[in-house]
Amino acid sequence: MPNIVLADGSLAAQANPEEIRVSWIIGISLVISTLIFTVIHHAFPGVFNVPSNAELGVPFSGYGEMFALDLIPVFLAWLCFHHAWKRLGIYRAMIFLGGSFVFTGVEESMWILLGRYQAEIQALGGAQVADAALGEGAKEVTGTYFFTRGFFWFLETPLLACLGWFFVAYSCVYVADIIIPRAGIVAKAGLGGLLAMNLDLWLDPVQTHETFKSWIWFEGDRINLFSIPLSNFIGWFLLIFVFAIVFEKLPAMVSRWGPSKAAVIFYALLMGLEICILIFFIIYGTITMQILDSTVNLTVWGI
Repeated sequence: MPNIVLADGSLAAQANPEEIRVSWIIGISLVISTLIFTVIHHAFPGVFNVPSNAELGVPFSGYGEMFALDLIPVFLAWLCFHHAWKRLGIYRAMIFLGGSFVFTGVEESMWILLGRYQAEIQALGGAQVADAALGEGAKEVTGTYFFTRGFFWFLETPLLACLGWFFVAYSCVYVADIIIPRAGIVAKAGLGGLLAMNLDLWLDPVQTHETFKSWIWFEGDRINLFSIPLSNFIGWFLLIFVFAIVFEKLPAMVSRWGPSKAAVIFYALLMGLEICILIFFIIYGTITMQILDSTVNLTVWGI
């Protein structure tokens, strides 16, 4: 493998065999899991009760169109991954890609399936949890939200969302490091989260418009911003904020436990954070429902 020259003229540390092996395992696992869930989503939609795009009138949702649209985030993700590879080496670049991919896919799918199987959850005695997370009005509506378009899928999250979160997170954290290079990781992670949230402030209202219907929101959140649940924007900030902090600890984990064990601990931490974020939003939903009797939409110009 040729030496990689960094922007400051120094040479990037070469990956050792164990780091390369871990990188291959992560990459192959992502490909295999994506192919499996893609087949399930399209060929066996009843497994996850996938809504029909035809009945919803979702545009650009033919297989050919969705495949072509998926090529855009794949290309952008490759650009960011190549940049990360040159800066951080293959091991840390793959950890970032795999971590953000799984972190997003699990988090999104968790909320989608929680809403989709609300009745089943209530039947199992989880009515209070479902009401807290989805809102009291969810009794008349089935679901929280769901994505409508995507050729490749990871659980119930399209590939374009998983890869989109990767290149947005990587770009925002990298730009934050440039803007405040001497700041600590908490400040850099906070700025990165704010940059990503700012991007999402205009992205979501456009993508959820009737012209695109890239994903569909149900009623449930008590506070909306530009007709998008405020929890969505809070989630963008929190996910990138905590992810950036955990990722910053990766070199110390590798030094202490080695590449393989560090990767396992890294992903275990991410899954633990998924649960913490879920609990946070259940508490958030409970508080907003007690304070507000109906949904409030903070908006301008009718958005």
